[in-house]
Amino acid sequence: MPQRLLFDSPAAQARHVLALTAKAWRIPPSSPREIARRAPHGYVPLRAMRRLHAAAVLALLPHSW
Repeated sequence: MPQRLLFDSPAAQARHVLALTAKAWRIPPSSPREIARRAPHGYVPLRAMRRLHAAAVLALLPHSW
């Protein structure tokens, strides 16, 4: 019976092992980008959040002054 693969590639498996090791040893992420990659689904970067907020504020302003 063929063994089921849990990962698409050896690189994906290596990233998974490193992530588990870093979590177990409580090693902080090395960059904000790495934190964003680890964030739960639905994470919105601060820059995008500011852009959405500005667009919402502009939508509330009256069209004619």
